[in-house]
Amino acid sequence: MTVQQLHYTSAAPGPDGSGFRFTAVSDDLPAALLGEVEQLVGYEPPRDAPARPSTAELASFPVAFSHHRLSDGSRLLCRAVYTGTDYSGRYGNFHAHAVRLPGGGGLPGSMLPIQAWESPFWADRTPEDGVPDRSAEFTPGRHIDRTGLLEFVRARAERLEPFLTDVRTLFRSPDAPQLLVVERDSVHIAHWIAVASSVLPPELADRLTFTTYTRRPLLARQQIVGTLPDADAGGFASDHRYRVHDCTGGHSSPDREEADPWAAVAARLWLAGRPELVAAAVRSRTGTDHGAADDVGQLAALAAAEGIALDAAGRTAAARRARTHSAGSPGTALLLGLAAGGTERTAGEWTALAGLADEFAPLAAQPAMDPLKRDLLQELERAAAAPLDALLPLFRLADALDAGRTAALPALTERLGTALLDGPERDRSSARAALDGRPELAAAVLGILDRAAATGDPRAVSRVLTAELPGADLAFHPHLRMAAAAATAGDLARADRPGLFTALLNTAGTEHRSTPSVLRTAFRLVWGDTPPRPVEAGTLLAELPAAWHRAAGLDEVFVRAALDSTPDDPEAPELAKSLLLHCSETLEPRHRAALLLLELAGDIAGGEARAGCAGQAVALRAQALPLEAGIEQRVSAALAGRLLGADPPLGELLALVRSGDEHFLRAYAEAARHESVADRMRREPAYAADCFTAWQTAPGDGGPWDEIRTGLLTSVLRPVVRRMPAEDVEALLARLRRRGGPWAGQFEDWNRPGVLGRVAGRWRARSVSRNGGAAGRGPGDIEPTGEERHR
Repeated sequence: MTVQQLHYTSAAPGPDGSGFRFTAVSDDLPAALLGEVEQLVGYEPPRDAPARPSTAELASFPVAFSHHRLSDGSRLLCRAVYTGTDYSGRYGNFHAHAVRLPGGGGLPGSMLPIQAWESPFWADRTPEDGVPDRSAEFTPGRHIDRTGLLEFVRARAERLEPFLTDVRTLFRSPDAPQLLVVERDSVHIAHWIAVASSVLPPELADRLTFTTYTRRPLLARQQIVGTLPDADAGGFASDHRYRVHDCTGGHSSPDREEADPWAAVAARLWLAGRPELVAAAVRSRTGTDHGAADDVGQLAALAAAEGIALDAAGRTAAARRARTHSAGSPGTALLLGLAAGGTERTAGEWTALAGLADEFAPLAAQPAMDPLKRDLLQELERAAAAPLDALLPLFRLADALDAGRTAALPALTERLGTALLDGPERDRSSARAALDGRPELAAAVLGILDRAAATGDPRAVSRVLTAELPGADLAFHPHLRMAAAAATAGDLARADRPGLFTALLNTAGTEHRSTPSVLRTAFRLVWGDTPPRPVEAGTLLAELPAAWHRAAGLDEVFVRAALDSTPDDPEAPELAKSLLLHCSETLEPRHRAALLLLELAGDIAGGEARAGCAGQAVALRAQALPLEAGIEQRVSAALAGRLLGADPPLGELLALVRSGDEHFLRAYAEAARHESVADRMRREPAYAADCFTAWQTAPGDGGPWDEIRTGLLTSVLRPVVRRMPAEDVEALLARLRRRGGPWAGQFEDWNRPGVLGRVAGRWRARSVSRNGGAAGRGPGDIEPTGEERHR
């Protein structure tokens, strides 16, 4: 396979100049890419490198082996090495040998880019004839083998799982953080890249961009960036844009809040010397969603079947995989691996293991099952308060393993409370029977239900109190008192929801009214998952002390009521104003901007907006994106109505035009095309004159405005003017003459027969300067030409 090559170094004077330049380039390599490539093939020696290195010292300089994506979709694979002196004897020279890979293709033999590390293909100097060697063949390098990789990862075992976790994120979003890897030798960076490539599907590993060395890692754009300790990459370990892995004793990024079970299993397989299992699992998922939830199950099942010790998350994933993907029995080796355990088992693991009870049953007599039996008996004792649906499967697994049931597990409160709330009729019947005649147990279950009302769905608790526990003593349970009161609220729940909310707080008791959980329960009883209407949110905001609703987290609900309001809700702008006044400390920047925009829309519609509202709307909308549809429609309509009204404020339309905000301009154009505008122009020639002036604002401004104003002049104003009686046309002209300037003459030119074919917008006047000179002129004013000023 012939590849496009180039060489770059500092060379003696020639036809292309002297100094650093391309010294050999394939004839078919697009010249347009050379400028972009030149920015990628540079090399800077380490800061602490000797200034005049000997031949032996040159060999210790890092190799910059890099893989880049180019702007045309192709890729660049480059090897740059420090060569010491250039043709003139000056130090600081390097040689870069690179190949361009087409966007839809790759290296010969489906080689991954990292497999070309130290390939014999790479040259350290430019061919003497200045022509790339087309006969050179790409063959894999021999400097990274399985044995060396295993020794490498075992020496860095503590960094392996975090590194694999970060590698898995590289292709999940365009703004995934870069991986900065710090080693003392670029060879070790190549090892890390090889490990990364081995855990990615081949199609992703082929696209992985990297460099094994750069002196300036923060300027690099590759996904994996290698550097030396003197680059001080550890100083960016807490920067969300980077994930730093310093293997030289420096600072690395903290572990992610959410662990990646797949990475944990893959790391255990590598450290156990079985990376081929990772590669097999990755290859089997080629072409599927990388990072899908089932990835870890497949890998963990392979590991467990090979007897490799896993943590609880890995065993859980393997058990789930065995249950959902095995045709028949999942295999004895896998089951024995799951039974061996090794670390404390979690509730999720027990649930997954219980699902394999029938598969474990034939193995019950084997000694290898003893660890599982021992752990199960301990779990049964600990799970006395577990939900009924979690406890019953444990009993089933105990039966399958012939481990016996423990009489120490009574039907306790958590199980009974869960059965009453969510269980089928059979479980609810058992719970009622268990509580009958046992006041202590009933009081404990009421405590469970009170907590459920405070933390879950209180409406469900209302149903339980009505259907399962009528007449229960609720004296010590404020949440239950409110739930019972809500169940009998009747018409009040529909007619006056803020009133019902206040009534429920009174039912809870004076001492509980300010308790955040009580406020939340009362709110969920009244509104459930449905947000309040703006008028209701405004009522609550006015009645509740700020400390109360802030502590209860109702601020977010009130904000959402305003943001999700409909465009015609009359109370929404006032709610926005109240939120900005009472909740300013807790508002997110985007929410603050959206609320300010909603308030501004109300002010504009009510005629209370100050001058400059168009520019303010444009700025706020940019800060509020993605903006809720209701607010966007409201402010667009209000702003368009203001600009299309009688005598709009000076400068507003011009400010909007200069902002280039296409959304507001299109909304203005849509409103201007409404029949009511044309009808008003027919009735009021003065209004038609104002529209002519406005639509002649800033001709040649560029952007969407030229298209919009030309369309409005042609399709809205011209049909009206054509049908105007002569006296109305004269009234229109009189209005323009009173404005002064060139307007009347422009209108006469525009309205003269035959002008239809002319290019709209080419008038004698030129638009108001973008950099000033608009003071004292209206939205449609045009600065007079030099000739007119002299007249």
